[in-house]
Amino acid sequence: MQNVTVLVAAFAGLGAVSGIRHIEAKKTAFSYARELVSDKGMINLGAGPHRTLLAGEIANAPEVVANVDIALDGLPNFTQLDIETDCLPFADNEFDCAFMSHILEHLGDWEYALTEAVRVADHVVVVLPHPLSIASWLNRQHKQHFSLRDMRAIEETYPTVTVFC
Repeated sequence: MQNVTVLVAAFAGLGAVSGIRHIEAKKTAFSYARELVSDKGMINLGAGPHRTLLAGEIANAPEVVANVDIALDGLPNFTQLDIETDCLPFADNEFDCAFMSHILEHLGDWEYALTEAVRVADHVVVVLPHPLSIASWLNRQHKQHFSLRDMRAIEETYPTVTVFC
């Protein structure tokens, strides 16, 4: 039983490190996304500030002119839809940048959602869990797990997409 307790404590410690890494990757990616914004603004896909405090800060950032999420939330400039199945109700290249943080791993048809983001924005910034994140592998809501090779393939397939993890 003592070995199990040590193992659980080790996983908890890794989870904390993973959480810090997750937040830092998201901050870095959002800073990069902000640099891509000029006059058309940013669309925040999977906006839900109900997820984390940082998500709320991003959803309310002045560069963000549209927030989209499946869950209804009291966000400014909010559109409720399922980005896995619904077309985004925006014109082609309407935004300077689309920001998608920790969304694709939750989708069965992540390629559709990414294609829609590419359609409506000049640049797309994607944040994915690190491939070695134990918390990501254990998360039952994750339908996808992306390797570093997968992330490179996304950037090669979609030249306007930058992936962070």
